[in-house]
Amino acid sequence: MEDKHVEQLAATLLNYDPGNPRVTADELRNLWLQFDPKSIEVIKASLREQQETIGIPVPILKSIGKEISKKARNQVDDYLPLIRLLWDEYGREGRVVATIPMGAMELSSPDKVVPLLREMCRTCLTWEDADRLAMDALEPIVRKKPEEWLGVPGSWLDDESKWVRRAGVIVIGRLPMKRPDYASQCLELIARLLYDEEEDVKKAVSFAIRLVVRGEIGPVHELLTQNVPPENPAATWVLCDVIRSMPKDFLPEFVDLLPLYENWIASGSLTTREQRSIESAIKTLKKASK
Repeated sequence: MEDKHVEQLAATLLNYDPGNPRVTADELRNLWLQFDPKSIEVIKASLREQQETIGIPVPILKSIGKEISKKARNQVDDYLPLIRLLWDEYGREGRVVATIPMGAMELSSPDKVVPLLREMCRTCLTWEDADRLAMDALEPIVRKKPEEWLGVPGSWLDDESKWVRRAGVIVIGRLPMKRPDYASQCLELIARLLYDEEEDVKKAVSFAIRLVVRGEIGPVHELLTQNVPPENPAATWVLCDVIRSMPKDFLPEFVDLLPLYENWIASGSLTTREQRSIESAIKTLKKASK
């Protein structure tokens, strides 16, 4: 942000009144509206109708959130009304801003903040809502103290809301990138959603498995070996997407699974969609083997 925007934000936060958070929320909205929006085509039009979506770049919104965090981390009770208001009523932009200080407040008052995150996550409207809440609001405490807090996203995997399940599995998948010693434990949790039929959850499960690879390859190789074939349409898509979307640098480590996928497609009793998924995975493995 330019100096004038930093000064405007500082003045806004200096005058913050916990008893009347809407004044500050309105001023924050006026601030981010000064920036040029980007494309919002990745968000479906039907969802944009439910939630104001302007398209302000995420780095700008995160910068605003980080400035709020400097005060909010030491004044959790005072800033929770503002954060909840931004999340509930100020659209996509308000939600991106809100998740940053939530992560900071969580580190100072986890017992107070973490339960609120699950409640907030149930109101998500888009995958971006869920992913931002996962990475910016919930992940900080899980990454800092996984021995104490990994069970929280683990419990989210059983929630009725697909967004809560998606957020939980993303946090779990990201942990081994910094803590590879948690790779096997995280994969055990992720595997609980292999049969989840929600499209937004399936994509997150595939993504989470591929994130674990960045921490440790062996447990992921074992997971795929044990679950091919899964005899389940949802799991079929996930297991094949893991292969066809795997970063190229890691694919050679999975080439030896090619016979499993070839035997799987030769077994028959597959829907057209399943067959296409498996064929795509086979093509990817063959290309990596050359």
